[in-house]
Amino acid sequence: MKRTILVLTLFLFACSQEIPLTALPFVPPTALPEETLPPTEAPVLTPIPESFPPASTLPAGPVTLVAIGDSLTAGDGDDSGRGYTGRLLEMMDLFRSDTQITNLAKSGWSSDALINGDQGFTGQLPRAVNELEAAISQGRSAVALVWIGSNDLWYLYEYGGEGSDENDALDAQRFSANMDTVLSQLRGTGAQVIIALLDDQTKRPIAIKGEAFVSITPDELSRMSAQVVRYNEIIAAKAEQYGALTVDFYSTDIFTNPATLYDDGNHPNPAGYDVIAQKWLEVLQSILN
Repeated sequence: MKRTILVLTLFLFACSQEIPLTALPFVPPTALPEETLPPTEAPVLTPIPESFPPASTLPAGPVTLVAIGDSLTAGDGDDSGRGYTGRLLEMMDLFRSDTQITNLAKSGWSSDALINGDQGFTGQLPRAVNELEAAISQGRSAVALVWIGSNDLWYLYEYGGEGSDENDALDAQRFSANMDTVLSQLRGTGAQVIIALLDDQTKRPIAIKGEAFVSITPDELSRMSAQVVRYNEIIAAKAEQYGALTVDFYSTDIFTNPATLYDDGNHPNPAGYDVIAQKWLEVLQSILN
């Protein structure tokens, strides 16, 4: 049944131009024409080094930040369009003037799409690698900000067949392999990396009210809550392996507190993005001299 729903959903999505924030959290990617790849062209990724040093202090001078992720990094829920990245840039000016930030995030993207692209759009990962390498070649410090996995969880239980221990285990293996790819490629540029631990989306009002992916059963919501713990264990382990830092959103109430939550019950509001930017800054400060 869910396979039929998947086919129908993808067909309807392809025929639509926009999905409002109050509906499904997936938003069609938008980009300039030059961001697309020809059908036969594959992303070129940096070779993976054999080992990675731990996170280190950034040299003096301006910093290039490159943010990749989904709607939480794209800034959905903030009518000003600043999101956390715009706020973070303003905060960083107090510590490193002339800091720059490039936000490559796409609403609705999973870790698979982040690496490989989606619907003809270039993956965020190869573009981030290019941005980071360019900054470092110009003598600038570079930091990648990674926040991905929320949509992996939604799509697993909405479209991935009936929830089961076997499916959950296979999905964890897939996500782990994706984290290897993402972190190894980003660290391979010589940039520092900060990656986010995910919140438990089953506690968001949109999930509790069943207003997001309506085919997810109560049992699957329970499974999702357990799966995000597995995801975060993977993220933490891979961050240690690749010398990346982590920022923790699992232990916050940003996505359950009405004061920091947008009307859709899913994304942060401007006050929520204030908190999110501050949390990223706190980790960044640990590598600023």
